Amino acid sequence: MSKEQNIKQTWLAKTHLSAQVAMAFYCLLGSGFVHAEMEAGVVKKLVGAVEIVRGGAPVAVAIGTRVQVGDVVKTSPNGGVGLMLKDESRMSLGANSQMTLEKFSFDANTYAGSLLVNVKKGSFAMVSGLVAKNSPTAAQVKTPTATATVRGSTFAVEVP
Repeated sequence: MSKEQNIKQTWLAKTHLSAQVAMAFYCLLGSGFVHAEMEAGVVKKLVGAVEIVRGGAPVAVAIGTRVQVGDVVKTSPNGGVGLMLKDESRMSLGANSQMTLEKFSFDANTYAGSLLVNVKKGSFAMVSGLVAKNSPTAAQVKTPTATATVRGSTFAVEVP
């Protein structure tokens, strides 16, 4: 093998390895960003049995458990849960309740974003955060019979 062919083969091998490392780094970094984008908040208070269903599978719930867009939160007859979203919205579910965090986005620099919670049953209370304060029509709570736009307020609903 000539010196020129050896240099070319070494260069190709290093370039290929660099591309593999760059791709692995991109995949890891990219998956972190996707995961971080999905995270909407955290469980702050927990009473009794509470279940989060994510992608059809139950997730163990404890104080500090991350809540993601698409999560279904269910409480038992003796359960209750308090959530804090990234925009400082606070939500609580009483006993025998179920809600889905259908949509949440929040830009911490501009406070722009959106929020849609679907309360299927039970009791739900909310203190709106920065999304609603920044754009009064950007936060909504849906029930089987109505959709309410949150305009920077505190409120509660009961769904039979």
